[in-house]
Amino acid sequence: MIPDRIAYKYLLFAGIILSMAQCSVEKNTGSSRFYQGLTSRYNIYFNGVESFKAGVDRIDKGYIDDFSAILRIFEYSDPSTQAMCSADMERAVIKASKVISLKSITAKPEVKGNSIPTPADEEFMNRKEYNQWVDDAYLLMGKARLYKRDYELSKSTFNFNLTLTVDPKIKIETTIWLARVYDETGNYNESSRILNDLDLASKDFTSGLKEMYYTTIADRLVKQKRYGEAVEPLSEALKYISGKRNAYRLTYILAQLCEKSGDGKRATELYGKVAKMNPPYDFEFNARINIAGVFDINTGNPNAIKKVLEKMLRNSKNKEFRDQIYFALGNLYMKQGLESNAVKSYISSARASTTNRSQRTRSYLALAEYYYKKPDYVNSGSYYDSALFFIDSKYPDYDQIKAKSLNLNSLVGHLNTIQREDSLQKVAKMTEQQRTALIASIIEKAKEDEKNKKPGESQADRYNLGQYYENERRFQNNIDQEGKWYFYNQSALGFGRTEFRRRWGDRKLEDNWRRLDKTHVASAQPGVQQEETTQVRTDSTKTLKDNKKPEFYLRNLPLTDSLLAVSNDRIASALLESGKVYSEKFKDDAKAIVSFEKIIDRYPGDIYEPEAIYSIYKIYIEQHDQKAELYKQKLIQKYPENEFTKIISDPAYFTKLLESKHESEKMYQEAYDDYIKEDFKGAIAICSQAILMYTKDDLIPKFMLLRSYCIAKTSDERTFKELLNALIKEYPSAAESAKAADIIAFLNNKIPELKVEEDKQIASEIYTDEMDSQHTFVIIIKNPSFNLNQATFDLISYNIDNYTNKNLKTQGSLVDDKFIMLTVSGFQKTDEAMDYYRAFRTDGVIRNPSGSKIESFIIGKKNLAAFLKDKNTDRYILFFREKYLHEEIKK
Repeated sequence: MIPDRIAYKYLLFAGIILSMAQCSVEKNTGSSRFYQGLTSRYNIYFNGVESFKAGVDRIDKGYIDDFSAILRIFEYSDPSTQAMCSADMERAVIKASKVISLKSITAKPEVKGNSIPTPADEEFMNRKEYNQWVDDAYLLMGKARLYKRDYELSKSTFNFNLTLTVDPKIKIETTIWLARVYDETGNYNESSRILNDLDLASKDFTSGLKEMYYTTIADRLVKQKRYGEAVEPLSEALKYISGKRNAYRLTYILAQLCEKSGDGKRATELYGKVAKMNPPYDFEFNARINIAGVFDINTGNPNAIKKVLEKMLRNSKNKEFRDQIYFALGNLYMKQGLESNAVKSYISSARASTTNRSQRTRSYLALAEYYYKKPDYVNSGSYYDSALFFIDSKYPDYDQIKAKSLNLNSLVGHLNTIQREDSLQKVAKMTEQQRTALIASIIEKAKEDEKNKKPGESQADRYNLGQYYENERRFQNNIDQEGKWYFYNQSALGFGRTEFRRRWGDRKLEDNWRRLDKTHVASAQPGVQQEETTQVRTDSTKTLKDNKKPEFYLRNLPLTDSLLAVSNDRIASALLESGKVYSEKFKDDAKAIVSFEKIIDRYPGDIYEPEAIYSIYKIYIEQHDQKAELYKQKLIQKYPENEFTKIISDPAYFTKLLESKHESEKMYQEAYDDYIKEDFKGAIAICSQAILMYTKDDLIPKFMLLRSYCIAKTSDERTFKELLNALIKEYPSAAESAKAADIIAFLNNKIPELKVEEDKQIASEIYTDEMDSQHTFVIIIKNPSFNLNQATFDLISYNIDNYTNKNLKTQGSLVDDKFIMLTVSGFQKTDEAMDYYRAFRTDGVIRNPSGSKIESFIIGKKNLAAFLKDKNTDRYILFFREKYLHEEIKK
C-alpha cells in the first residue's frame, strides 16, 4: 500500500499538469491569459529586454562623438554602431520571436450566457491578440531591428504592431519608433505625417513618450539641415529628459543648433551649462572651446577668452586637444579682424593635428575659405587640395568642396604655366654670363639646403615626401602670385609636385612614365664596374635630374626661335584657360578680362586672340556695358572669317551647327540600323561617307568602330585588327579606342599568330640591323619576385669560372616591376657575344627553384636603348631569332 505522504505528492503533481493543460495557448481563459502573460514577462521577454539594454549600453560606452560636426541626437544613426550592438540586438529579436511564437493567444474566448455584450465586451472579442506582452515583444523586435539597420523589417514590424496592439501607450511609442525608421531612410514627409496624427494632449502621452516625440522631430530637422527649426523641439525634449548622459548630450546639441542658427548668446549660455554639468572631459573641453567660437566680439571681452584658451594650451591635460584650441584661437582672431594671427593659428592647428583628421580638415578648410574670399585663388587651391586629402565622400558638402578644389587646381595649373614660361624666357634673354651667375647662386642654395637637411634624409626622400609633407611645406612659405621667378618659388613648385603626384603618383622623368610606377633595383657587386651601355639611366639623364648641375636649369630654356614660339604658345593658351576659369567658375570677371587682355596685348594675331576678344565681348554683354560693341567691331574687323565672328554676326550660326550635328547623328543611326539588319555593305558605305563629311565631328570614332565591326563580318581578322589599330592611333583617348584595345587583346589571345605578325612588324620598325655594333648578352627572368642578388651572383660566378681572362661586366636590375634583367657586356666582337650565347645554359647556371621562365639573347648598343624604352621582351626575341638565329634555324 502507498504511504499517504507519497500519494499526496502524486496528486499535487497531477494537479499541476492538469492546470498547465488548462493554461495552453490553444485555450483563451482568464487563467491561460494570466499564465502565458506571467511566463512571457518574467522569462523570455525579460531576457530580450536585457539583451536590448546591453546593446544600447555598448553603444553608449563605445561610441566616439565627432565634435567637429553637430552631434547625432540618436547614436544609432551612425553606421559604425551596428557592429557594436548587432549580437545583442539579434538575441533581443530571437527572444521577442519566442514570445510571439510560443506565447501568443489568438483563440477567441468562450461566451457564457445570452446577455447582450457591452462595447467593452465587443472590443475584447474583436482583439487579434490576448497575451498583453506580445505587442511589447513586437515593439522590442522592431527597435532591435532598427539598431541593426534592418530598416525594411523594422518598418514592417512596427506597422504590424500598430494593427495588433490595443494599448494606447504601446501604439504611441510604436508610432514614434516607426517615424524614426522613416527618418533613417530619408522619408521625412511620412515621418512628419504620422507624428502629426498623434494627440499630445492625451493622458497616455507620458513624459517619457514626450521626450521621444520631441527628440524625434528635432532629429528629423537636423537631418534636413533645418537647424534653426530644430531648436524648439529639442528645447521641449529637454523639459522631459531623464538621465545625466542624455541631459548633457542633448544640451550640447542644442547649443550647437543655436550656434548654427546664429543665436550666439543662447549658445554661449548652453555651452556654459554643459561645462557645469560635470560631463566627461571631452564634452566639457569642447563646450569651453565652443564658447570662444560663439563669443560676441561687440559685447564681450575677447582678451578674457584668449587668456582662457592660452591657459588651456599650457595644460598638459589638453595635449591631444591642442589642434582644437588653436582652431578656436583662430576663430577668435578672425572675429577681431586680426587676420594674420588667425591664419597662423589655423596653421598651428593643422600642424598639431596628428590623429584628429576631422579637425585638420576644418583647419585646412578655414584657410581655404579665407584665401578664397580675399580672393587669393592660388593659396585657396592649395588648402582645398589639402583638405580633400583627409576627407571622404561622406563629409558634409563634399561635392561642393571637391568641385571648388578641382576648379582651383585647374586655375593654379594655368597660372603656374604662365609663371614658369615667363621665368624661363626671362633667363633665356640674359647674357650667358648673367645666366651662369644666376644658376650658380641657385645651385649654391640647393647645396646649402642639402647640407641642412635632416639626418638620414636622402635627396630623393626630400623630393618625394608625398602629399602629407607637401602640406607642411605650405606652412613655411605662402605661394606667391605670378610674376616672380618660378624656380625661386618653392611653394609653387611644391604645389605643382603635389598636383602631379595626386594624379600620377611618384614617377621618374623617363619615357612612357604614364604607364606604371617604374622601379629600378641595381645590384652592384664589389669591384664590378657597370657597363655604360647597360645602364637604364645614363650619365646625361642623371645630370638632367641633379639640381646641383647647371644642365638641370638649362634643359627647358627657350634659347631658339622655335622653342620660344612653343613657350609663347603655352603662355597664351594658359592665359585663355585661366580667363575662362575666372569667368565661368568663379564669376570673377575683372580677373578674367585681365587674362584675356594680356593675350591681345602680348600676342596680337595669335590663334587664341579671336576667342580672347569674343570672351571679353561676352562678359561686357552680360554686364550691359557699352564696351561690348567695341570688342565686337574689333573682332569683325580683324577676323572677319573666324568662327567667333560668325557667332557674333549670325544669330543662326549655332542652329546651323546643331543641324549639322543632328545630321551626323541621323547618319550614325541609319548605319547602326543597317548593321543590326546585317546590311553590312550599306552600313560601311554610310560610315565611310560620314568620316569624309564630318572630319571634326565627335561621332567619328563611333563611325570608325562601327565600320570595323561591319568589315569584320565581311573580311578577315587581320583586316579587322588593322582598322582597330588605326582607330586607336587616330583617337587614342576616345572611349571607342578603349573598346578597340579590348577587342585586340581578345584577338591576340584567340589568334596568337596575329599578335606574332604584329610584333614582328613593330620590331622591324623599332630595331635595326647592327651586326657590327658592340653587343651585350641579356638574360630575362619573367618573375619580378625572383632573387635578384642570387641570380646576379650565379652569373658572376659562371663568368669567373669560365671567362677568367675576359674583362666581362655584369649588372642586374628589376625593370618596371615586371621582369628581372641580367646583362653581361665587354665582348669585343659580335661573334664573341654569339659564342657566349651558344655556350650559356640557363638551367645549369641560374638557380631556379621556382621554375620561373628564363630567356636569353644578345643585343646591339642602339637596340638595347630601344629595348629599354619598349620593354617588350617577346617582341625583341622575335627580332633576335629572325636576325641572329635565322641561319641556325634553317639548319
